[in-house]
Amino acid sequence: MIREDILRKFPELFGTRTVNGREVNVEHTIAELTRDFDPEIAAALTARRALLNSPEPVRKKYAWPKWDDTFPDPVTGRSWTFRQIVQGLIDNFLGRESEWRWGLNDETPIPKNAHPLTNPGLELTGPWHPLDMAFNALNSPAPMNMPDFEDASPSHFKPDGTPADRPVGVFAALKNARDIFEGRWAGSVYEVTKKGKKRTYKIDRPPSKWPTLFVRPPSIHVRYDHVRVDGKPAPGLIAVAVLWAFNNYDSLKSAGTGVYFYIPKLQTPQEAAIVENLLAQIEATIGVAPGTFKIKMLYEEGNAGRSLAAIAWVLRRRLLGTNVGRWDYLGSLIEMWKDDPQGVFPDPQSIGMASPNMIAYQRYNALMMLMSGMKNNELSTAAPIGGMAAVMIYPPNDVYGRSRSNPVALRGIAMDKLRERILGLIFVPDQPLPAGQTPTLDDVLANRVKGRLYDTYRQSWVASPEEAYVAAGNTPLRAPVAQLQSILDAPLETVDARGKPIPAVASGLSDAERQLLQSCGLLNAQGRITPRVITRDELDSPEKLFSTELWESIYAVPKGDVTIERIQHAFYMAANYGFQILNGNFAAAIDDYELKLRFMNDLATYRIDVSWLWTLVRHEAAITRDGWLKRPALTEDGVEPVVNDLPIKAGTRFTRELFDKVWDYHNEWTAGFFAELDRLGDAGRFDRGKAPVIMELLKRQLVSPRYIQHSARVLFVVAEASEQEREQILEAIFDLSREEIVERVKAGKLGKKALEAHDYVYDVFPDRAGD
Repeated sequence: MIREDILRKFPELFGTRTVNGREVNVEHTIAELTRDFDPEIAAALTARRALLNSPEPVRKKYAWPKWDDTFPDPVTGRSWTFRQIVQGLIDNFLGRESEWRWGLNDETPIPKNAHPLTNPGLELTGPWHPLDMAFNALNSPAPMNMPDFEDASPSHFKPDGTPADRPVGVFAALKNARDIFEGRWAGSVYEVTKKGKKRTYKIDRPPSKWPTLFVRPPSIHVRYDHVRVDGKPAPGLIAVAVLWAFNNYDSLKSAGTGVYFYIPKLQTPQEAAIVENLLAQIEATIGVAPGTFKIKMLYEEGNAGRSLAAIAWVLRRRLLGTNVGRWDYLGSLIEMWKDDPQGVFPDPQSIGMASPNMIAYQRYNALMMLMSGMKNNELSTAAPIGGMAAVMIYPPNDVYGRSRSNPVALRGIAMDKLRERILGLIFVPDQPLPAGQTPTLDDVLANRVKGRLYDTYRQSWVASPEEAYVAAGNTPLRAPVAQLQSILDAPLETVDARGKPIPAVASGLSDAERQLLQSCGLLNAQGRITPRVITRDELDSPEKLFSTELWESIYAVPKGDVTIERIQHAFYMAANYGFQILNGNFAAAIDDYELKLRFMNDLATYRIDVSWLWTLVRHEAAITRDGWLKRPALTEDGVEPVVNDLPIKAGTRFTRELFDKVWDYHNEWTAGFFAELDRLGDAGRFDRGKAPVIMELLKRQLVSPRYIQHSARVLFVVAEASEQEREQILEAIFDLSREEIVERVKAGKLGKKALEAHDYVYDVFPDRAGD
């Protein structure tokens, strides 16, 4: 069941052992759970595909659930209607006893170190392989850490052509965690050579001072080929959940913590039930109470928002909070509107967390967690969690001196988390306020208006463990609420960044920053913080809560431009990150030549760029502003597209011909980039031979009429394939019908891998296809 090379390299992860005093077997448990849940996972993914392919209008197929839609309850075994679930949520918020009232974490108490409201600050995510990444995570001042087996995971495959002794990253990361938790690296130094220099790493803090760990397993759509059950790859979710729990439960418990997960990409209550039942079965296997394993959830799918209340209800024994993630979420919105020619999104990079639809998204998330996390009139059993600050710090020895942009990054994270913190302030007055009255935070704290203030966004994500960067983000999340206004009102202090004055980290607001917060409805005209006011009668019925106006504020297509410069930029980001995946690197720092900043990219950023570009090609979208296709040249920041070469007028359609020009210009840029590396004597980290592969793949994917929801799965199957297999796989995914593939496999004209790749990418399950 476990591939031979994995068993040989990582024997300690598998086999029989004692967990919580019970004898368990890793392989047998993975097999049993896979057999139990494979049909449910197949049904859930088939339903996703059916929804994606449905010809119904967006506002119909992605509407709020119908009030009489029913959802099975994993806790009690009976089904509830959507109306009953929402009514129970309202009753919990209003403090009304009823047969439908429900809240989060009522059964099993929340461990203190996992509580989102008593551990304010940043959540740092990243791979735990190589080992130095794990050490840096544990040394970080961020109070939460998320060992990543999802978007920024170590790869779960070995790219074609890699050395035989290179381990599969996922299992190396699991071994690193096991070794660290068992104390094998306590006081020890890890030595590694990077870029020709020997470097040493060690864990500087005792276990009692480590961040609380929430491991990120893959979602239900990812499969691990090296863990097979009945001849088929096992779901990555099951493999990682079992391996993490069985290998680490006792060590984590001894250290005063527990097994906690960060669940990604759930879209429906049915999918949430898979997670709930899976974790409950693992809990039962090791003999702990249901709800012992606590979870947070990445609320990063627009489809999930439609039934977020029901998802929380399904997970109510263990859910601590839901996170708002910009990139996957925007990718999912683009996906929702992909078939509507009038629904083409503007440039995704122009849609930040301060954009109106994203403000509505964050407020909706906060409201759902407030209503479900209430107990005894206090927000105490759950909380919303903010999105990622994806900018990274340039090292001081950067060859082009780009560390001069670091003050922008530091101020950016401080403002990002300050905005989230203020956005999460919700005031519920005891009595309806007079018309036109908007109380300030000062009014609330001085008790000039009566009611309850809820301070909801106290945790948020960060991409970099760099100490100054983490400190800049931690500060606004940890500050007492009474100090927030003084942070804004502090004197303006500036530092130089590329010859321009930039507000320092601890500075008060600049005029531009103040205007931005005012545009978000967070400050009044006098610059005073204005909490969101929600009256009890606004939420006293399901119809008032889930209104048409709320749907439009979250899901309507935002206004903005489609420019040729941003198309070229999106293609660069997709090609650059895709090149990294093909080389087995899922966590990639990529230089943004427009913003002059360095961004952490992962599978989510690839998804959004590919989804957007696909819709532009599909609908031959109109360019909305005059612009230029740009050729590359060497600048002070490296080789960048800066030379205006081909004018593109507003109204020009993004035809296949124009797409081919973008593709050609990027190939020219790639050649110039590699030539610059050669000039510097830098061989680069990765196999340059993968550059033509990503270019060919992007051309075929972006001009294909077939939409792929999680587009990086194409990269997974292509990365480890030989050149001959690769061509067959691309043909099977983009050119052939499944019937043609099956016939060619039977005739020996295609390898079986091509059929497996097609089915994996499109969520086709052979048993359901009649094969």
